[in-house]
Amino acid sequence: MRADKQTRFRLRFAQRYPICLLNRTVPVVGAQSAAGRKVWFSEKPGMSRAQIWTLPNAISAYRIVAGPTCMWLLTTDGPYWAWAALAIMISAEISDLIDGRMARASAQVTNFGKILDPMADSLYRGAVFIAFVINGWMPIWMLSIIIWRDLTVSYLREIAELEATTLSARTSGKWKAIAQGVAQIVVVGLVAFFGPAAYFAYEPVIQILLLIAVAVTAYSLFDYTSVVLQKKARRA
Repeated sequence: MRADKQTRFRLRFAQRYPICLLNRTVPVVGAQSAAGRKVWFSEKPGMSRAQIWTLPNAISAYRIVAGPTCMWLLTTDGPYWAWAALAIMISAEISDLIDGRMARASAQVTNFGKILDPMADSLYRGAVFIAFVINGWMPIWMLSIIIWRDLTVSYLREIAELEATTLSARTSGKWKAIAQGVAQIVVVGLVAFFGPAAYFAYEPVIQILLLIAVAVTAYSLFDYTSVVLQKKARRA
């Protein structure tokens, strides 16, 4: 019974994360031996490059590059660094709006894209918030909550898969992305327009925006956790 459960999980994992299993074999139960008994055999799930590097996935991947680029710009002294970072951040937020819609409209929704999209969001926004901490614009405990939420939700998805359920995107996750994106763009926008001293002039406003973003992030963590616990309780 336990072996069958592990096999089902491996199959679901292979279907959802085929990119992780290129050139690797996945055990599958179901083949009939000559004696009529079920035996193990292996198959190699694959995904072509055309399926991986679709235009929507390329747009999502842009945010992975945008994150460290913005972090470097925000922590480098220069007359135009804030403007360059702001332009990249706005384009990254636009990419977050259009990649999923484009994938659905063009029938290019892939398992790889379902992984890449939230991963790109976490890496991009996490890098920007790290720059905020380095510059003294944000306390490290706020960053800790944001990173803790993203890591926990990633593992909650795996727990849901193990329980033969799916943890789909929730409204709280979308509100989290909006709150974080607005806070980041407003902070960098103020610095771009009014110079580095703008942080001290508008510090109360900035801290309120960051507190709202962190509060929504914490609520999103609670929301996702409660959903997984409820599903486990119903299956118990």
